[in-house]
Amino acid sequence: MSRITLVLPDDLSTEIEPYRDRLDELLRLGLRELRKAESLVLLRAGAVSIGKAARLAGVPLREMIQYALAHGVRPPIDEEMIREELA
Repeated sequence: MSRITLVLPDDLSTEIEPYRDRLDELLRLGLRELRKAESLVLLRAGAVSIGKAARLAGVPLREMIQYALAHGVRPPIDEEMIREELA
């Protein structure tokens, strides 16, 4: 197990205080959301397909589709997506 020391602004430190005993969960959730957001940027730019965005984010295709739609991005349906849905 690794040990990391973080220096946080006072307001953020106060905000996470109630979760201090669950920081690992907080980081996992935050990383998951950050990966989805970064994948969405690539999807929006047309640099990746929705399937590739899901793989980069480390989430199921359905979750990435829902995330994209919730953020106003309507992913095109292509052969790759159909294959992944049927798999």
